[in-house]
Amino acid sequence: MSVVIVAGGRRWPLRHGQDPVDLLAEQGLTGQPVRSVLGADGCVEVHYAVEALDEAVPGPELGMAGRGATVLRRVAAYALVLDGAQLLVSRLAAWVGGGAGGLWTLPGGGVDPYEEPRDAVVREVHEETGQHVEVGDLVQVQSTHHVDADEDFHAVRLVYLAHCPQPQAARVVEIDGSTGAAAWVSLDRLSDLPQTAMIGTALPHLPAEVGRAGAADRDRET
Repeated sequence: MSVVIVAGGRRWPLRHGQDPVDLLAEQGLTGQPVRSVLGADGCVEVHYAVEALDEAVPGPELGMAGRGATVLRRVAAYALVLDGAQLLVSRLAAWVGGGAGGLWTLPGGGVDPYEEPRDAVVREVHEETGQHVEVGDLVQVQSTHHVDADEDFHAVRLVYLAHCPQPQAARVVEIDGSTGAAAWVSLDRLSDLPQTAMIGTALPHLPAEVGRAGAADRDRET
């Protein structure tokens, strides 16, 4: 599924491995994501509120896959879900490849063809953690690109804030999926977990008052 950046009535396709920040900079723009929708053409549209940069900057050079390499694109949607100062996380099953097996990450997963990304968040969070959530703002677009002789893989990850009206003990609902466990983890204990880079990259997008609440909890413990 392809991703298109939309701003000021204009559209730009997100290239393999390209960060949306770099794409906007090529157009002399900077901005923040405000929403994502599934376009009529089947592309995920990520809409940005933008303003002009002082000058445009060139985009990064992209790596080249080997001849005959499998080209894979994946658009996925994830959630930052809080209950007080506890973050909802899921652990990847041991069999997951790429060195990620057994690591903790944000709940979420692939957007099905023609599925609204917010609906994917609701579905995936329930499958992986047993929680029913209400999806809020799109706060981050992560883009990663892996190239070797056999594979050209581009992953675009949409990260949303989400609210869980009735938090329950986290449990994996899906059967034979890629999730091995789920848990609510205190923010000040996250660093103790073996985790993917996604968590650390997304945490700065938590509301500021959450950080203050977590600091207050740590002060009470000491």
